[in-house]
Amino acid sequence: MKLREWQEKAFPLWWKNKRGIIKVVTGGGKTFFAIHCLRKYLEEDHNKNILIVVPSIALLDQWYESLSQNFSDREISLNGGGEQTTSITKICISTIDSLKNIIKEVDASNSLLIVDECHKIGTEKRGEMLTNNWHATLGLSATPERDYDDNFYIIIKKILGDIIFDYDYIDAREDEVIVNFKLLYGYAALLPEEENKYRKFTKSIQRRAATIGGQDMNDYPLKMLIFNRARLVKNSKNRIPYGIELIQKYERDSWIVFTENKKQAKEFNKKVNHIKGFESGIYNTDLKDDERQENLENFKAGKLNVLVSCTALDEGFDMPEADGAMILSASSSKRQRIQRMGRVLRITANKENALIVTVYSSKTEYEKLREESNRYKLEGVPVKWQQMSL
Repeated sequence: MKLREWQEKAFPLWWKNKRGIIKVVTGGGKTFFAIHCLRKYLEEDHNKNILIVVPSIALLDQWYESLSQNFSDREISLNGGGEQTTSITKICISTIDSLKNIIKEVDASNSLLIVDECHKIGTEKRGEMLTNNWHATLGLSATPERDYDDNFYIIIKKILGDIIFDYDYIDAREDEVIVNFKLLYGYAALLPEEENKYRKFTKSIQRRAATIGGQDMNDYPLKMLIFNRARLVKNSKNRIPYGIELIQKYERDSWIVFTENKKQAKEFNKKVNHIKGFESGIYNTDLKDDERQENLENFKAGKLNVLVSCTALDEGFDMPEADGAMILSASSSKRQRIQRMGRVLRITANKENALIVTVYSSKTEYEKLREESNRYKLEGVPVKWQQMSL
């Protein structure tokens, strides 16, 4: 398979020092790029080894499937998801949580470390496991920088190196690497009692910020006020009925719906299943493994046309079948928004475009979404704003 244009540009930048992070959107082809890098690395010296670290069992399986097309089973070992390798092979794929079982057996000075969704290693405990004298490193993520701490600079960058290539949704759209997409922002107004609570939280936040001399997120009282205001907004009563109204109004082959929590997911799923023409299922950790997998397979096969989740589908799943994404809780996390958008932007034979709907209920959310929409509008992405009918 031929390298895409961005991969051709990125490879020499990585190969020069064999170190660095590739920032590439979901669906852009970062796994294929990484396999190209590791193949070239082993061609140069077949005595070297590869350690691939992933955050989830889903990605463990996807990496194994991709690598098995290029390498034999005896060259690949798996660690995590019920598998624990007894010996380090040429290529070892491990989940982050199972890495502690094998890390002492890995010869870092003779290995290329590849970390997929590398923002996930930005904690002290995980970073400590991977801080070593690696012969080569490669980080992969659509969003390597972290929203709420400086651990990209403190931990991730020290292990993997700088961001050496950046390929965002605008680049991918222009190169026809992902489908064209439209953005719809829908306003679901707070109820009067919710609006009153929101104003009280806002005044308390302003008073606390004035007292401590600014919005210092290390200040626990201020942090809790902001958290509780956000929770009030994300769980506002109008979000679910408005989300269902939008799903009915804007016809799509299938929808992935991201909710704030499991309770909201359950309520949305229950209500949408009562609407003619919709078959919905839930995907979250409350379900048994076989039930969760069945819902996923039914969605991919077209037996369900709505799949409702909270954070379980943010990363690590290919969902090329879906052409509609509804973000029922407008997260303040840029990383989470990018990951969720990426679930529906992969190209398939019958998909002409994708629609990404975001429901919001507050001025705080609006200001962040307006900034996002202005950036995409400048690049020719269709953007629409509308309000819930009263």
